[in-house]
Formats: sequence, structure tokens, C-alpha cells
Amino acid sequence: MKALINHQKNQIAANQKEYGIYYDQLKKPSYYRLIEANEERSRLISAIEGKAGYLFNGTKPFAHAVSPGCRICGEGHWSCLFVNNICNCKCFYCPTSQVDRSIPETQGITFDSSENYIGYIKKFGFKGVGLSGGEPLLTFDTTIDFLSKIKKEFGDSVYVWMYTNGTLLDKEKTIKLAESGLNEIRFDLTATEYKTKNLKLALGKIPNVTVEIPAIPEDITQLKNMVVELDGLGVNYLNLHQMRLTPYNLKNLINRNYTFLHGQKITVLESELTALEIINFVFQQKLKLAVNYCSFHYKNHYQTTAFRKKAAAFVFNGQEEINQNGFIRILRLQGISMQLKALEKQLIRLSPKGNGWQFSQDQKHIFLTKSLLIQIQLGEEPVFVDYKIAKINEKPLEEGTEITISWSKQIFVEKKTGSASIKIDPKDRESFYELMEGRLPDNAMDSEELFNIAKKELTVAGFIEYF
Repeated sequence: MKALINHQKNQIAANQKEYGIYYDQLKKPSYYRLIEANEERSRLISAIEGKAGYLFNGTKPFAHAVSPGCRICGEGHWSCLFVNNICNCKCFYCPTSQVDRSIPETQGITFDSSENYIGYIKKFGFKGVGLSGGEPLLTFDTTIDFLSKIKKEFGDSVYVWMYTNGTLLDKEKTIKLAESGLNEIRFDLTATEYKTKNLKLALGKIPNVTVEIPAIPEDITQLKNMVVELDGLGVNYLNLHQMRLTPYNLKNLINRNYTFLHGQKITVLESELTALEIINFVFQQKLKLAVNYCSFHYKNHYQTTAFRKKAAAFVFNGQEEINQNGFIRILRLQGISMQLKALEKQLIRLSPKGNGWQFSQDQKHIFLTKSLLIQIQLGEEPVFVDYKIAKINEKPLEEGTEITISWSKQIFVEKKTGSASIKIDPKDRESFYELMEGRLPDNAMDSEELFNIAKKELTVAGFIEYF
């Protein structure tokens, strides 16, 4: 467990660095609170056992169903377009600044025309688009332009949903959204103190009506009342998010006496327990409302992995491979105890045309694929593995692949270092092979090298450990 403990220490250090002087003001769980929280989570999971479904390797529990948009998101075929970055509400938990109308953008790429964005959807093969903000209704004409052009171009092959606080929605806007082809509208009812007046405008007009909100612990009674009301109204879905700490909501969240958990980002312990309690409540009350829990653990892995895969497809070469987490894996042999010529002879026998392997320019390394590596006989040769991440950029790069989106829009993809080069000694070779096949070997928790590889090779599963 040494490697896991060191990993957790590094995450704590990163969290401390991110929040500086404010870190000490955060209420962290005591040893006894962690035990209590784990018991509470286990109780809630047991309560929904046999009734709840789970998606994405057990990271997304749900009651009854999840929306088509949520499935597309988790499967990696979703593009979230931020139509603007300005909002008319001031929700205490909001993770961003929301003060700039801006040009529509996604992944740091701006789109001054819907035609350019349509070219982007085609190039990356997206099957779903989320129109977000800010508040998309603040720039309604832009929202309608993008929505109508997307639906005209792709029809039912691209599922489009829109996020809104609903405060600016009226009958005319609802009709326009429906006529433009919107498949799903998602209301953040916390912005209206859980009032459903404007949500009702969308019922019967837009095919899927969803409520998407953070699971706010102190609102548990209101949440339960809302769930009963939504069920009676015939709302299709309720998506509950885990609250997380950012520099923008820091002071608001600190003042609410939440317990903060360490991880890739700092999250709110009570928010996860609240979401699970609501799923349990739906089953207890025999309600039909479909509810799912969208944890930061799930989003941080599956949404990020999905886009890495799409970008990597433009820049990896014949000796490199895209693993299940979207990293570009580069395997190489250096030729220490065996001459490279001896290794080359084995590779020629396995792949006479050189498919899947090649020498480096300096002739000091052989790059090869996983399947060839596993087949060749090695002596005391270490195996070296590097991981690269494909990044897209709006500006031209000295080294990178140019992608034409439309006659007036190009973007650029480059490979950036995802980890320092990792050396696999012969004693760990079989464990390394297991990791590349998606299995966790027994010794991975005690080896820094194998643990770091596991983070790159294995998909996350279940619920994250509290610490």
C-alpha cells in the first residue's frame, strides 16, 4: 500500500498548494468522521442494492434510467459548447466566474460561427452537444442559431440538450427551442429555490425535461419534496451533481460547515451522501422519476478520458497505441543485455514488413506495440514506457498536426508529455503486461512504477476512497 499512501500524500500537497492560506480554513474529516462516513455510504449503497443500476464501471449509480445525453457524455461522444460565460443568477456553489459574454467555445477553441462548430462536430464525430453557459438564454439568438443549424445538419444523429436556470424562459422561447429541434432541456432549480413554474412551460413541448442540480446537503428536505413534485409532473430525469471546491466558490462553501475531501480536486463529503440518500428515497417512495448521481470522480475520469481519445486519434503513429484511458502509450527497448540486432531479428520474424515497430532515428531504441512486446523473448532487458496526452490548440504550433474544420477555421493537435519515462525491470514485467491488459496485479500498490502505470492504464471503478 506504500505507493497508494504516497499518492494520497501527493494529492493532499497539491490541494494545499492550490488553496494556499485558505487551505487551513477547510474542515477536513477526522479519523472517526471518515469511519462514520464510510459506514453511512455503505448503508445507502446496501439500501439500493438490487434496485439501482450502475453505469461506467460502477461510478454512476441511478434509479430507473439516465437520459440519452448522460449516456452519450459518459461514452465519450459529447461536446459541451459554452455559448457564453455570463449568468443572471449568483448561486453560491457556482464553480466559475460567469462574468463574460464571450464567443462560444469548447475545449479552449472559440467558434464565431455555427458553421465552424458544425465542422468541428463532424471532424471529431460527436453524437451529442450540450449548450451551456453561463446562461444560454442571455444570448438567446446565438443559442438558437447554433441549435437550429446543428439540427438542420445532423437531424436525429446528434442529440442536443441545453442547460438553463430557467428564470428567463417564457412561452415564446420555449416554442422556439422546441421548433429548432432541442431534444432535452435541463433546469437548475436551485436558482429558483426549487420552484417549478418555468419548468412547466417545457413539459409536453420539449421531448425530455430534466432537472440538473448539485446535491446540497442542507436542502435535503426540500430535495425530497421536489422529487415528489417532479415525479407528479412527469419530469423525465433528475441529475444530481457532487459539489466541489473552486477558487470562485471557496468562501461561500467554507461558510457552510461542509466536510471537504481530498482528491484530484477537493469535493464535499456530505454532497455525495445526499445524492445517494435521494436515490434511496425514490425507491422507498416507489416513485417513477429517473435519478442519477454524477460524482466528480466519474466526471473527472470518463469525460476527460473521452476527449483525450478523440484528440489522440489525430496524432498517434504506427508504433504508438491509444489505451483505454486515452493516453498515447509509447513502448521502447534500449538493448542493454541483448543487442538491438538480436531483438530486431525476433521482430522481423513476427512482423516482416515492420508493422508495429521501428528503430529510433539514433538507432539506440526500438519502438514497438504491446502485442509485439508480449510476444518477443527478452533477457534482462528493461522495458521503458512513456505516456503522451493529445492537446488541441487554437493557435499554430511549431510541432503538431493541423486539422481543417472549415474553409475559415483550423485547429492544431500536439502530443504533450503525460508522465516521465517509466522503467520496468524484468521482475515487474509480467505485472506490467497485466496492467496493459486492464488487470491490477497484486504488487501494484507497493511499487511506485507499477502504481503510476496503473493510473494511466486502468479505468476507475466504483466510489472513490474517502481521505
